[in-house]
Amino acid sequence: MSAGGRVAADGIVALPADAESFAPFGRVFKMRAGEQEGVVVTEGLGWSDAYTADPITRETPSLGMTVAPGLPYECTQMERHRNVEEALMPGADALVLTVAEASESAPPRAEHVRAFVIEPGTVVVLRPGVWHDACRGVAGPTAYYWLASCVDSGSSPWTQLEGGPVNVEVAA
Repeated sequence: MSAGGRVAADGIVALPADAESFAPFGRVFKMRAGEQEGVVVTEGLGWSDAYTADPITRETPSLGMTVAPGLPYECTQMERHRNVEEALMPGADALVLTVAEASESAPPRAEHVRAFVIEPGTVVVLRPGVWHDACRGVAGPTAYYWLASCVDSGSSPWTQLEGGPVNVEVAA
């Protein structure tokens, strides 16, 4: 099984985003998991709070929200931000994020595509240059939030996936 999804008969299966499997693409913060490296937790009467110990991205980000369709899903194109980290957070529902490692070559290649499930309460931060598609809702259309600098001179346009499309599934 490869990091970020095993190959299925006609595509890949998205795996849960965790620090180890997502490491080639960026960082993972499980905000609901309690005290962990990089996350500070405080509690009060009937509430708890978690925040990153350091700024989530190295740039001053804008806050964005994307409304996305759900599965089933075929990845056909990706974009990348060569100079910017981007943080992605589900709203109420789990997401599938499809990525390919950062490289100087363009376009992204189908055999390099991996997929991750991001549960509510989890934040992933993409490294600069990582190819990625818009997220999709696991259970249907959903909204998700992102933080990224929108002044990125190294951003690439949406680029067709070479050797694609790639069908993305979630493990049953």
